[in-house]
Amino acid sequence: MGALSERRDLWVPAVLALAGAGLLAWHLVRADGHLALGIGAFLVALCAAIACLPLRIRRGQARVVQFGLGSALILVLFAPIELTPHQSIPLLITALAFLTPIRTAPVQTRMAMLAAAAVLAILSMLCMLGILPRFLTWYFVSGAFVLALQVFHSRARPEKPPPPGQRVCVYGGTFDPYHRGHRALCEAALQVNDRLLVVVAGSAPHKFLGEEGVVERTPFHHRVQMTRLGVEGLPRTEVLELEGKRAGPSYTIDTLEVLVSSFPAGTRWRLLMGADMFVDFTTWREWEKILERATLLVARRPGHVLDTPEGLEAHAERILGLEAPEVEISSTAIRERVAGGGEAGDNVQPAVRAYIRDHGLYREPPVSGS
Repeated sequence: MGALSERRDLWVPAVLALAGAGLLAWHLVRADGHLALGIGAFLVALCAAIACLPLRIRRGQARVVQFGLGSALILVLFAPIELTPHQSIPLLITALAFLTPIRTAPVQTRMAMLAAAAVLAILSMLCMLGILPRFLTWYFVSGAFVLALQVFHSRARPEKPPPPGQRVCVYGGTFDPYHRGHRALCEAALQVNDRLLVVVAGSAPHKFLGEEGVVERTPFHHRVQMTRLGVEGLPRTEVLELEGKRAGPSYTIDTLEVLVSSFPAGTRWRLLMGADMFVDFTTWREWEKILERATLLVARRPGHVLDTPEGLEAHAERILGLEAPEVEISSTAIRERVAGGGEAGDNVQPAVRAYIRDHGLYREPPVSGS
C-alpha cells in the first residue's frame, strides 16, 4: 500500500484544481463566457482532485496520473473551444477509458480487443483517405485507442514479492550449560541481524535412543533458565521454549516451520551454527528444506575462509560466514569440572555459575557430549 510521502505526489490534483479554477475564471470574466459551464468545470476538477488522494494510497501514483488524464479530457468539454458532437462524444468515451480501466481480463478477451483495435485503426485510415465518411474518423480513432488502452491495462502482472522484512537469526542448542562461547556467538550474530531467537533444544536427534526415551541430561527447565541468565543484557534477543513442548527428538526443520508460519511474510531467516555443526549439516533431517527457509550463518575465526563441505557447493548463495572470536570452551568440560568438585568459573556468566551452584547441577558424573 502506497502513502502520500512526498509533495510531488500531489501535483496531479493540484493541476486539476488549478485547471478548474482557471476555466471558472475565464467564464466569469469573458463576455461570451457561460457561468454554468465555469461552475461545472470547477466542480468536476474539484471532485477529481479530491478523488486522487485515496486513489494514490490504494493504487499508486501511476493510476493517479491516468485518472488525471481522463479528468483533463472531460475538462476540455468545458473549455472555450468549439467542438462538434462527432468530436465531443469520442472525447468523452476516451476520458471514460482513462477513468475506469479494466484491471484484469482473460487472454482471449484481450486478444479480441486488440484485434478490434486494429480493425478500427484501419477504418480510421480509410476515413482519412476519403473512402469512408470523414466524420467517423474521431469515433474509430477513439475506439481503437480505448481498446488498446484496456488491453494494456488488463495485462497480467507478476505478483510482487513481500517487502524484505527483519533479519531474524535462530540459534539452537542444548545449552547444558550456556557458556561464554555461546554468548560470543550471540553477540556476533546481533551485529548482522535485527533479532536473535535462542532455541533451547528438547531432545537433540543425535542423542535420541529410540522409542523408550532419550539420554537423560539436565532437565529442560534448568537449561532454559541458565540460557535466560546467560543472554541477559543482549538486545533484541529472546529465548524460546517451543522444542521442550514437543515429544520425541527436536528437528531443526520442524522448529523453523513453526517459526516461519508465525512471523510476517518477507522475514529473512538465518540459522546460526558453529563450524563443527556445519561440517555435518548434510546429515541433518531435510537439510535441503532448511536451506529453502533460511540462510546458514556459520561462525568462523576472523580472517579465515569458510570451507564449504562436499554436497553444499550448489547452495553457496545460502551460506554466509560470521566472524566470531574463537572461545575454547565446551559444555562437557564444564560439566566434568563441576562433577569433579570444581566450579564452572569464568567459563559461564556469573548468574549462570550461581544457578549451577544453587541447584546442585552436574554433581553426578556427566554424560559425554557438548
